[in-house]
Order: sequence, then C-alpha cells, then structure tokens
Amino acid sequence: MTLVEEIRELEQQMTEDRRYLHRYPELSEKEFQTTEFIKKRLDKFGVEIEPLDIPTGVSAIIRGNKPGKTICIRHDIDALPIQECTGLDFSSAYDGVSHSCGHDIHTVVALYCAKVLNERKGTLAGNVRIVFQPAEETVTGAKQMVKAGIMELQPLNDIVVGLHTHPLTPVGSICLKKGPMEAGSDYIKITIKGKCGHGAYPHDCVDPIVVSAYLIAQLQTVMSRENQAVKPAVFTIGSIHGGQTPNSIPGEVEMLGILRSLYPECREKNLDAIRRITKGVCEGMRAEGTVEVSDAYLPPVFNDDEVVDGIVNAANQVLGEGHVVDFKFPSMGSDDFAVFMDYCRGAQFFLGTGNENVNSRLGLHNGKNQFDEKCLAVGVAVLSQYVLNHLQEDTNE
Repeated sequence: MTLVEEIRELEQQMTEDRRYLHRYPELSEKEFQTTEFIKKRLDKFGVEIEPLDIPTGVSAIIRGNKPGKTICIRHDIDALPIQECTGLDFSSAYDGVSHSCGHDIHTVVALYCAKVLNERKGTLAGNVRIVFQPAEETVTGAKQMVKAGIMELQPLNDIVVGLHTHPLTPVGSICLKKGPMEAGSDYIKITIKGKCGHGAYPHDCVDPIVVSAYLIAQLQTVMSRENQAVKPAVFTIGSIHGGQTPNSIPGEVEMLGILRSLYPECREKNLDAIRRITKGVCEGMRAEGTVEVSDAYLPPVFNDDEVVDGIVNAANQVLGEGHVVDFKFPSMGSDDFAVFMDYCRGAQFFLGTGNENVNSRLGLHNGKNQFDEKCLAVGVAVLSQYVLNHLQEDTNE
C-alpha cells in the first residue's frame, strides 16, 4: 500500500477526530481537554511523548532506526474568542469560542503524521519531533515552550516544517514561497497625557483626545514616507480609549496598535519613527507621549529555499503536478512558528481549504468560514512525504 493509499484509508478517522476537536474548542493556555485528547491519540499510536513541564501542549518524538537529522513538525492547537455561525452539526459547543483559524485541522494533521511516520520508524535514518503548541493566537505559546526547554530536548531540531489552513487556496493544493512568508509583529501601547478639565474651558486644559487624533494621522506617514516601499510594513491602531463623559476633557488617552514588518531593518527604523513622531507631536501640543513596545515580539516567518524545494517536491509526488500554488506576495499576518525558526532553518506552507462553497473562502478568523475537510489527507501526505524524502536521502549518504 502506498503512502497516499494508507492516508486515504485514515480519512474517516481523521474527520471524526477533527469534528470532535472542532466541537470542543479551547482558548489559548486553556487547551487542557485538547492536550489530553492529543496524548491519548499518541499513546494509541504508540508514539513516545517527551517530558516537558508545560500546562498545555505536547511534544512527541519518533526515533528512527539509524542516526540522522531531526525534523520537527510544529502545529498549534488553540481556538479563538469568536462565535461560530456555520450551522454545521458539529459546530462549537461553547458560546463565543470557535476554531475559526483551523487549528483543529492543524492538530489532526500533526497527529496522523505521527501515526504514519511512527509506523515507518524502522526505515528512518533520523528522528521526527511532533510539536503541538498552545497559545499561538496570543503569541505566547512558542515562547512558553522554549522556556520549558523544548529547544534543549535531545536530539536537537535540524529543520522545522509546518502548515496553516488557507481558505483562498483550493482544497487539494498547497501554497508557499521562498524567503519572507509572513510578517513579524510588535504590539505597541501609546499613552498621551494631557490636563483634564471642563469641556467649556479647553484653554485651561490640554486635550489628549485632540492630540491623539492628530497623532494617528501623523503616524500614517511612517508607512508612506519613512518605510522603504519595496519592503512592506503595516502599522495599525486598533484600540483607543479616553474620557467617560461628553462634557469633560480627560487627562489621558491610551492607544493600542501593532506594527507588522517583513525585514528587521525596517522594523527598527519604523519603531524609531513611531517614538520620534509621538514625542514631537505631543510636545508640540503641550502633552506628554510615551511609547511602550511589548516584549511579545514575533520575528517574520522566513522560509528556507532548500526546505521549500523539498516541500514542493513532496507535494508533486503525493498530489501530482499542478497542485502547488506560487504565493507571489508574503502575508502581513504573523505566526509564532517563526520562534521555532530562530533555532533552525525551516518553512511553513499554506494548506488549501477552499471549495465551490463561498462560505469556505471567507477567510480566517471568520465565524462563518467552513473549512473543506479533504485538506486533512493533503496535509498529512505532504508533510509525511517530505520527512520520508529527507531522511531517505540521509540513508543514502
């Protein structure tokens, strides 16, 4: 039986597992039931679970019959605080929580990669680590796993690979590119302090709301006039709060935003510009402005050329020619998959989940989106074939 034939026979079980996880989603750092489900499946498949002192999330290891490199397959497991509105009979059982980013699919793909590859471990020259990471949506999970020692577990990772659902790519295909694939991100808080008072006497006050309005407009020039146009970056103010009554001028306004960058040198320049413009605008309007950059920085996902070539080759083997879509422009979204790439080279690809149903192409983080479950077999086949190809090459050396 070929790899593809074996995976096709597992489709019904994969679908059932996915629907169970979809029905019982759990938010970041609360993936306790999901973690137990993963462990039970790994035990059933006979896969070794690695010791890792972390409340949620799992790392498993498949040790090959001969020495060689270690390939890490990393996928995330958390859900979103979004109400599901699909009407599916396996919709989320929890109000306001759903797998609207497809992490239930990621989890099942990783589980069945573990099953398929563990059954072939006697032929592997090297090892496979399967990581089920919590808290991707809050960008804390990868760093938690690093703090818990996952990057120190022996054998060390040589390559990391993974995937993410992609509603705009047709099911049966994958999508990726070499180089920058997804943006890095910085969470930013800007605080503007003025002088509070009665709305009838603005001349006795320093109005931070007026200052914030002017500042938001000026900050747009960071992207339009200071960032290099051929190296995309995006800065968004997504939250602004100040004042409680219509007839009073508050003493303070707080703005929350995010800077997304594909290139480190642009990131540093743009952060400096945000600080400089904030300071200058506020001082010019008699206010005080401070910029705080969170330490929850995520680097960009930068795909290794050789790893991308290997994924494309594996996809052509198991899917046939013509099922790899060239991702021409990088995504400005972020993924803490990039944290794993700080320790070794690797690549992430997008897994097509769209079909003729318009509700399958609504996009991620949309409570109405319906992911085509045929993608499960595709993800398992491509990742498993990539691992087998790579470790078989090691065997021939």
